[in-house]
Amino acid sequence: MREQLIHNIINNKDVRQNLIALKNDMRDDEQLVSEELYSKLKVLLHDQDPKIRKNAALLLGCYGKTAVKSLLLNAYREEEKDFVKESYLKALSKQNVKSIINELKAIQAELLADEHTDSKHIQAQLKILNPIILSYTTHKKKMIRLLHKNVDVILTTLPYYQFTLFEYVLHLKYKPVGQGVLVRTNSVYDLLPLRNYRDMIIPIHKCANMPKNPEVIIECFRQSNLLDLLDRLFDSNEVFYYRLSDHLREKDPKLIQAVVKGLYDLYPDKLLNVVNNYEIEIIFKELREGYVSAYLKLSTLENPRFDYRKEVISNSMQPYVAATLLELAKPYMTDHAKVLDPFVGSGITLIERCLMRPTSFALGLDIYSKGLEAAKRNTKAANLNIHYVNKDALRFVNGEMFDEIITDMPTYAQMRNKQELEKLYDTFFKRIHRLVKPDGYAFIYTSEIALVEKNLRINKGYLSLIEHYDVPRGKNQFYFFIIQVRS
Repeated sequence: MREQLIHNIINNKDVRQNLIALKNDMRDDEQLVSEELYSKLKVLLHDQDPKIRKNAALLLGCYGKTAVKSLLLNAYREEEKDFVKESYLKALSKQNVKSIINELKAIQAELLADEHTDSKHIQAQLKILNPIILSYTTHKKKMIRLLHKNVDVILTTLPYYQFTLFEYVLHLKYKPVGQGVLVRTNSVYDLLPLRNYRDMIIPIHKCANMPKNPEVIIECFRQSNLLDLLDRLFDSNEVFYYRLSDHLREKDPKLIQAVVKGLYDLYPDKLLNVVNNYEIEIIFKELREGYVSAYLKLSTLENPRFDYRKEVISNSMQPYVAATLLELAKPYMTDHAKVLDPFVGSGITLIERCLMRPTSFALGLDIYSKGLEAAKRNTKAANLNIHYVNKDALRFVNGEMFDEIITDMPTYAQMRNKQELEKLYDTFFKRIHRLVKPDGYAFIYTSEIALVEKNLRINKGYLSLIEHYDVPRGKNQFYFFIIQVRS
């Protein structure tokens, strides 16, 4: 079949269709050797049909000939159609381009500075071109300084739960802000062990509440302290590979692309926008509708806090959320307690409980074996001793009672059966006093506030509500209950 396709191309028979068919028949790492086809493809690079030029270029990239690089580079320079230019670069990506790397860098600079070419095609070309250039460029990995001049860092938290971090940053200058807690530190490494924050981001001075106008945004960056931050934090001032991340309320690729161009003009020797292996992120957030705030994130700053989370199942709680809830429950915990999680899932909540304060015995139950297997793997990675049993919490009987129950209870969104859900809550709450010692506690996280309140009323003879917290979780509202078993 392939021989027939090549024969048809050489003899000008249905050239476009046969080029496409031959291209689709080629493996990524496969090379062509036909000299007749090679000569024909060189001619087809100048065909009037842009799709013929495009596919001829892609096939030329499958030849291991030195001259291919110059043919493709010259054709790229002469090409007027942007979608065809992408194919020349794809073909070059299969070649050893060390000898023309400076020419490719010049093309990269032109693409970043171009104000007239359709931005979609510019980005498509850069996605091909940037990795090619990076693969032939020696780039020293930068180190974040162990000690540096003071920088202001935001530790983002659950909304309204900034206070759970306060005791850990009392030795620093700090204040609560909308997204979390702003701290001033001379070592970002000192913040890594804290468990109840989500991200560490650095506000860029003069880049808050910027109108969604690329020219205004670039002018704000011109006046910003971005370069000073990089100088304070890193041991090298060589070019930084970065990514511009769109966290706006509605994605705005045109704005992002325009800002990428502007940043290249502003910092041509300092910032290089890449798709992979970036060292820093510049994050755009829209905290106020219509306005953009920019933050720096240190992508190479490894944070091992939650490395144990090897397995995730649907509806798994994020570890920082579990750690935040446990901060609320901590005053009611005791060291060396016996702890039960009757709906353990992937084990995140129970693992975080065991990491917060030592336990003498910890047990997780679940009827779903997939969740238990995930929990076992996560527990092993956390280097903890937690026992897991594939058993229905509503039928579980234990010889000894527990000091605490901590659990993320099933919800209607998971079960999709109102009657079964209500039955589960009713039965479970009746059994709490059989599982937990008098004066012990049940820490329950759920979105089903009505079912919890109903069962607290029904079982008020032996259950007392100590505290109740509203916990936003995305677009949904969850709740955290601290319940004591009466003596």
